[in-house]
Amino acid sequence: MKSYAQLGMPYLRAPTMRTVPLYATSIILTTAIIIVLFSIRGPPSLDFLDTTPLNSAKKHPDEPLPVTQSGWSFDFKRDARNFGLDEEQCLAAFPDFYKEIDRALQYRREVAGKIKPEELEVDWRPDGMMRAMIHDNQLYIIDAHGLDPPNHRARAIATLNAIQRALTASAIPLPDIEFTFSVHDDAHTSEDDTHTTWAYSRKAHQTSLWLMPDFGLWAWPDVNIRSYSELRTQLALSESHFLDKIPKLVWRGSLAVGSHDVRAGLVEHAANQPWSDVMELDWSDKSNINSRLLSMSDHCEYMFVAQTEGNTYSGRLKFLLNCHSILFSHKLDWIENYHHLMQPTGELQNFVQVKRDYSDLPKKITRLLDPKEVQRTELIADNARKIFRERYLTPAAEACYWRALIRGWASVQDFEPSFWWEVTETTAEGKTLKWKPRGTPFESYAIMEEVEWELPAKGRRICIDKDEEEKAEEPQVEQAQEPIEVPTGMQTEQQGDDLVPQQADVPVDEQTR
Repeated sequence: MKSYAQLGMPYLRAPTMRTVPLYATSIILTTAIIIVLFSIRGPPSLDFLDTTPLNSAKKHPDEPLPVTQSGWSFDFKRDARNFGLDEEQCLAAFPDFYKEIDRALQYRREVAGKIKPEELEVDWRPDGMMRAMIHDNQLYIIDAHGLDPPNHRARAIATLNAIQRALTASAIPLPDIEFTFSVHDDAHTSEDDTHTTWAYSRKAHQTSLWLMPDFGLWAWPDVNIRSYSELRTQLALSESHFLDKIPKLVWRGSLAVGSHDVRAGLVEHAANQPWSDVMELDWSDKSNINSRLLSMSDHCEYMFVAQTEGNTYSGRLKFLLNCHSILFSHKLDWIENYHHLMQPTGELQNFVQVKRDYSDLPKKITRLLDPKEVQRTELIADNARKIFRERYLTPAAEACYWRALIRGWASVQDFEPSFWWEVTETTAEGKTLKWKPRGTPFESYAIMEEVEWELPAKGRRICIDKDEEEKAEEPQVEQAQEPIEVPTGMQTEQQGDDLVPQQADVPVDEQTR
């Protein structure tokens, strides 16, 4: 056999019995040194994400959900739209959901005392208030206070429908209560207001408010969300796998809002970045809107979605959390009933928290886009999907929360709601005292949108502009008049969060978010 030198490769030597074990020993020693050094230094620092060591990026086995005495446990695919879970099932499926109810109960028990009838008056606010009652598991509307504006009307109807659904799905009757709720983004009229009512959101100091689910969890046709359940179905069928999504951060919004500093900071620090699809919307420019406006399904096609408050809380947050994407958000001033479930750190991290001005955004998103961090990046998105889309933001969870809210309110109510009231009617024979139910059943209110009406009832006229309605009531003239074009402001409803334009007759405090 020819040697390596004879084959023209003198720089190679045939292995000998001595060199083979020598090579093996060298490899073993090198590997041992690397392991020792890594153990001493520990895993690389992750200060950028403010999270725990790199080991947390590994796929952790899901913790088993609590089981009821009968052996039942929540299954997302089976139970996500089960509106009739009993109290034990609700506690097992969503054990961490009721923090805001517990907080409100503690406030009443330790500070304000039990709820008295005089606290249910709604005239402290000029509009946007609803007073209602649950009697014998039936929903009654007592006073629809200033709900004529289209924005107020839509929210009230959505909220009442959600309450009605939670009631009728319950196999066990709920306690009788009388309550009020506000359809305003900020239920209070001033910083020192202490009225008690149900509200969509609150600031930390507004301890007298009881948080209820947002109206958008029923439907929000104004922003083309015809049904919350339908949106979730669309995402389940059409949303891309996380790693196949557009590797960019998406955001659309107006800067003309109360939290201008937040949105301006986001736009500034995302400008001219290869990972950015952040754009300002100008509702006065139709071409701007036509070219930049995105649907919620469009948002969910991006790996990263940005969340910003506007004048108050963000109406889009719950929808963004339904995306299998990574949410970027500043620390929130406004609280909704599920915000405490958002985890910015640790092995259960489900979003990325940034500074209020988004100045640390470039550093954080660059790290997440590093191919070496793909496991961690996907884990954050997976955590968000498991906590929100597949659990605490399911329609089933919403129904459970409504029933827990009703039970909690009843436990600190200092009176039994009166179902009947005395009514004196004048007949041909004289005055007669009669008893009449207080309020109007939800079934009638959903059709008439009135607490009282004359018979024969007039049909409701909806979706008619004020100009057209007033014109229809004017006497007809023989000679046709030149049409007068009345410009309407291209505004967005405050909580609407730049998803669609709204007409300018929206109340002042409900303007662009």
